[in-house]
Amino acid sequence: MISWHGAWRAVAVVFLVFMLHSPAHAQRKHIVQQGQTLAAIAQRYRVSVTNLAAANRLKKTSNLRVGQVLRIPPKGVIYVYPGQTLTGIAQLNKVSVKALAKANRLNPDATLRVGQRLELPGYSQSAKASKARNAILSGMVTLERPASQETLRVRLFDKSGKLDAKARQRLARFLRDRETDEAKRPPPRLMRALAYLADHFNGRTIVVVSAYRSQKGDDSGASRHSTGEAIDIRVEGVPNEVLRDYCLTLNKVGVGYYPRSSFVHIDVRSKAVYWVDWSRPGEPPLYLPPGESPEKYDAGASSAVSPAKL
Repeated sequence: MISWHGAWRAVAVVFLVFMLHSPAHAQRKHIVQQGQTLAAIAQRYRVSVTNLAAANRLKKTSNLRVGQVLRIPPKGVIYVYPGQTLTGIAQLNKVSVKALAKANRLNPDATLRVGQRLELPGYSQSAKASKARNAILSGMVTLERPASQETLRVRLFDKSGKLDAKARQRLARFLRDRETDEAKRPPPRLMRALAYLADHFNGRTIVVVSAYRSQKGDDSGASRHSTGEAIDIRVEGVPNEVLRDYCLTLNKVGVGYYPRSSFVHIDVRSKAVYWVDWSRPGEPPLYLPPGESPEKYDAGASSAVSPAKL
């Protein structure tokens, strides 16, 4: 029989996964941590407090909840805050009212809705997003496996974004199952995610904690590690919460955050999923509702539901 706490955990986790499956959360999002304010988050992502508040239908003075999911406005996109007008937004962004109206197929004297999404003139969000996702700045990644003291520096993609087949073979060997010595070629999307990470964090070494686990060595069968689609990592000199936040900006990935462990899980899949596991190394999973303290539960207790087949 599932306890009241277990039932609540199940509902909360399923709700969070449902939210992150939706298109509104397919791009940049931020998970609020203890002590964070709207102003601090806006500064971190280089957006205005007004735009961040409007994108999430909040007041600029709103208090945030730990675990709250915020949508981060993309560059060139403005969300209308209460009291704003087309003229005021145009002046604030140093564009003409006529150009702003034309870019959004509006009349210059149109009345705006709170939360309405506007694009600045000369900025095609879909084209920019597509270009940003397809471009690889270098394709070069540096990887390290502390357990075996191995390192690998390899260019996974050329400047045109084409996958290097030989590099894929080298990466497969590097990410092999340590117990069985079996290797599996990683999917191109996982390789591209590693390239994005390397570029975003300026070529810092990506430390691989766990990668491919064959079903001979991992009898779970359902794990994406056993299909070569998952990897557990950290980046040298980068806090795991910062790594997690960047991973959440990637398309169609599963991101697992483990506050009591030393890594962030990332895998490739058909829909975006995010979960937080408060278990310690070697313990059963402990998934909690956003903001709930893990101290309420026994350290070794399993949660009532898993958000995904990890």
